[in-house]
Amino acid sequence: MATSPPPAPRPLLARLLTPVGPPEARLHERDGAAVLAVPGRYSVTYLVIGPERVAAVDVGSSADVPRVLEALAWLGRPASSLAWVTPSHLHFDHAMGVDALARATGAEVRLGRVALEASQGRRRLRWPPGLPLIRMIPTWPMQGMPFLPLADWREGLDFGVPWGKNRFRARLGAPLLEGEPLAGFPGWEVLETPGHADDALALHHAGAGFLIAGDTVRNFLGGEWNPLRCDARDFARTKARLLALGRVETAFPAHGPVLEGERVLARLNDLPWWCP
Repeated sequence: MATSPPPAPRPLLARLLTPVGPPEARLHERDGAAVLAVPGRYSVTYLVIGPERVAAVDVGSSADVPRVLEALAWLGRPASSLAWVTPSHLHFDHAMGVDALARATGAEVRLGRVALEASQGRRRLRWPPGLPLIRMIPTWPMQGMPFLPLADWREGLDFGVPWGKNRFRARLGAPLLEGEPLAGFPGWEVLETPGHADDALALHHAGAGFLIAGDTVRNFLGGEWNPLRCDARDFARTKARLLALGRVETAFPAHGPVLEGERVLARLNDLPWWCP
């Protein structure tokens, strides 16, 4: 079952340059799990809906905060029902609005184990090197060429950039640990998925076949494994692990429309080196 909440922006460049088009706001429900996709300025925010509380994965821009609050209202949930916010990894287009949303709602920020170490200055995160990083440039117009609003320039550029310290002003909650079931969100567990980023994580609901995949998976060209990688060996291990998951029928990528269908991960493309 899926129903459509208030419409999301559909930038012209994304409609012209991306075969699948831009992501859409949509509620996905199956077998006791519910996820609302809320397209943002740079990436998609996913609201994981529990019986009493809601969690948010990825808030790329401070400008996305009003849209997430509107989505909560559409769900009939007060802003205070937001339990915690997490970036799937500490790249700017997934993290610049996390602190702002948490402070606006009183929610906690919860980080994965590796991201928490980085925010505490105990670990340095790697970025994709040289040529692979260049592949990112054509994807910016494929997303609609989103500009950075003043709020992101003013305070957001401390998050998810090589020089940023990722110091959150909102209250930090307990880290999201590998294999940990999410209290208050029955059936969901945390997976560490390094490769695109050292600190990447995903959320999996085996019963519903839902996978919130972060940037390991994207959907600009019909569904593909992200070619932008900081560590190819880590990515290969993560890919093999996700393919071995029992049931994934809905994959929620950080960029592009939601991917659905039987064995959806097995149908993802591996792009040639020259593709963005």
